Amino acid sequence: MAARNHEQYVADAAASVLEQDYDLLELIAVDDASDDATPDVLERCAAAAPPGRMRFVRHERQEGIAETRAHALSLARGEFVGLLDSDDLWLPGKLGPQVELLSAEPDVGLLHAEFEAFDSDTGLPIPWGSRDWDRDADQLVELVRLGCFIMPGTTLIRREAIERRGVGFVNPGYPSYDDYLLFLTIALDWRIAHEPRTVMRYRRHPGNLTNVLFSGNLARARANLLEGFLCRFPEARERLGGERRRTLAHLLVAAAAHNPRRDRLKSVRWALEGFRHHPPAALNEAGRVTRVLLGARKS
Repeated sequence: MAARNHEQYVADAAASVLEQDYDLLELIAVDDASDDATPDVLERCAAAAPPGRMRFVRHERQEGIAETRAHALSLARGEFVGLLDSDDLWLPGKLGPQVELLSAEPDVGLLHAEFEAFDSDTGLPIPWGSRDWDRDADQLVELVRLGCFIMPGTTLIRREAIERRGVGFVNPGYPSYDDYLLFLTIALDWRIAHEPRTVMRYRRHPGNLTNVLFSGNLARARANLLEGFLCRFPEARERLGGERRRTLAHLLVAAAAHNPRRDRLKSVRWALEGFRHHPPAALNEAGRVTRVLLGARKS
């Protein structure tokens, strides 16, 4: 559990882990130099937990979510690793069936499931995200084509799958994309499995890290991450086939459209690069962007 400035939520988050009906579980919570009472709350949770059930560490200065997750992972002793942000909740019974599946299917490196987003003020469910990826397709291709459709808090990950390529949780230069990079890397060697159970509640509130993620040029950030991934693991290119060029074309044209007032020359360069990758995909994205802009002007 990576924690920062969630004093009003973190006790519930910790309890949702500690109350799982699975005995061989240790919650490792790392506070990333919170400005509020989050570390005090976590310290009380750790003191009240059964011996060996929870470990709490605090950073003296803010390091970032990737570095905080990496620190927690370095302290973990388990064969399987789960993630939960300090404002979200695991549902009862999340863990046991996931451990059983990973134990029974050694080729599965990562298991993920369904989640429910909810409004923090009202507690009511709200729609969030698309769940329309192809379950039967190559999951590496789907992760490139659609982006990170895996909700980290629903996952259970084989420790060996994290360590095989030596990537783990690293900062890719954009907030909270450390999990996306890890999932892409795991998909190189392992099967990614999905279960239809809802195992987590995702809290929506003004302080969500995803608000920071979506406030920037997300298309450019995703293109950068994919280009870095493919440079590091060129063997993925053949497996991705034409999807690599199609996706990069879409992302680069979308990034150019997001950027025009800041640096027109850079925007033109990105758009031309997109057309070089895959002209039909770039043209399709340009048409989509134009329709969105025209619709916005009319409204």
